[in-house]
Amino acid sequence: MNTQRHVRLQTFPRLAHSHDKDKQKTADQLMTAIGDSHDVLVRIESGFPLTLFPTTLTVDRTKVTITQRDFFKAGEVIAIRIEDVLNVTAHVGPLFGSVKISSRFFNPEKPYIVDKLRRADALRLKRILQGYLLAMQKKIDCSKLSTAELARTLDELGSVAPEERI
Repeated sequence: MNTQRHVRLQTFPRLAHSHDKDKQKTADQLMTAIGDSHDVLVRIESGFPLTLFPTTLTVDRTKVTITQRDFFKAGEVIAIRIEDVLNVTAHVGPLFGSVKISSRFFNPEKPYIVDKLRRADALRLKRILQGYLLAMQKKIDCSKLSTAELARTLDELGSVAPEERI
């Protein structure tokens, strides 16, 4: 379904006049931004047996989206631009874990915490976000890589040294 929507958005009609060329450039930039938001690098969900209304974390090329459900079809959605994420930490046990996301807009002493995640999912989300933060800090252009290549590369970049692995 997302693919059909994405294709429909890309078929914006071309404009002919010089004033319309500025509009066309803006429209093309918006279409690129929309396409980037459809490129999901990782999506994880809190453990179902432990919670009736799971929390979903999604990382795409532009933002981190946290969907906290309170009831059926009801909840809170928080979107944080990748540039605004300051730090990501994962706390894991033998089966489950949690992720803490510090942002410019959250109180630094009180980061956003999502718990009841599967251990592997919490660690993968942390590695991908940490890799993305490192790539942005080094001003690396990630737009040329496919979504799968980017997720794999960021996962590797964000991983810790072998002797520090949990």
